[in-house]
Amino acid sequence: MSVPVRRRVTAALLVLPLARPWLSAVAAEPLHLLVGYAAGGGADSIARIVADGLTGDGEPTIVDNRPGAAGQIALHEAARASAERPSLLLGTVGSVSIGPLLASSPEPPARKLQPMAIVASTPHVLLIAGDGTRTQPDEARATLQRLLALARQRPGEITYASLGIHSSAHLVGELMCRHAGVSMTHVPYPGSARALVDLQGGHVALLVSTLQAALPLMQQGRVRALAVTGKSRSPLAASVPTFSEADIPDMLQDAWYGVLASPGMPESRRTMLSARLTRLLRSPSLRHRLAQGGAEPLSLTGQQAIDYLDRQREVWRQAVAVVSNRLG
Repeated sequence: MSVPVRRRVTAALLVLPLARPWLSAVAAEPLHLLVGYAAGGGADSIARIVADGLTGDGEPTIVDNRPGAAGQIALHEAARASAERPSLLLGTVGSVSIGPLLASSPEPPARKLQPMAIVASTPHVLLIAGDGTRTQPDEARATLQRLLALARQRPGEITYASLGIHSSAHLVGELMCRHAGVSMTHVPYPGSARALVDLQGGHVALLVSTLQAALPLMQQGRVRALAVTGKSRSPLAASVPTFSEADIPDMLQDAWYGVLASPGMPESRRTMLSARLTRLLRSPSLRHRLAQGGAEPLSLTGQQAIDYLDRQREVWRQAVAVVSNRLG
């Protein structure tokens, strides 16, 4: 080997150990899973289950909380994400199904995102502060009827909290008021964690939340559930009656959680993520964690996820049409 060639080979060998850590850092750059709600709430809990699963499957993923505007802050950030920093969004019914219905833009940011998977769904639940005991169905119905009777006598005096203006919980609260013929004052929160604390402290009279976010406190008796949305009772809270059992009709709107990819994510990486998510959502351990936390596993990917979102958009379009004059 000539001297010039030997020198070039030696120089390359000296540089290679320095290059390897840089290459590893690029390969290990984690995905950012954006969540439009505060840490400690229902959406955050689902996001961390998904992030743990993806990380365990070889795709390092960190949760980025961007609370505010009923999930729209995180959604806009995901829609702007570049190919150099591709992101996922933990999509929710409020940010993805409802947001575009209320947006003035001809092309809402939610339409730019690529649906990857629908992870789980959960009913909405109407809550009051607890006293350490679990409410029985007849007692729950009677308590709700008394509160509604009081609301009719004192329009606007009773407060109900939700997970943000134009969130699914907000719409469910307004649908309840519309169908029950009452007027209450809406108090928005950036997520369920703080709202649940204030409910227990008596700062608000009622809270519309998701069962998934409220179930642990329900089981401890720290909050009491009066009714859930849906055609039938949730198997995860079988003692809680539906709104229809309390003579409040058409309260069938559930919440959902899904994973959507930023438009800047390369197709090759989306394909790889789709395969990872399909494996992950079929995992018995993940499904158990979801159910244990009050969410019903759905495990929809590909075209099934897209079709599900189309159906949900119509469900919430009808809800917005009913209460649009109350959403200011």
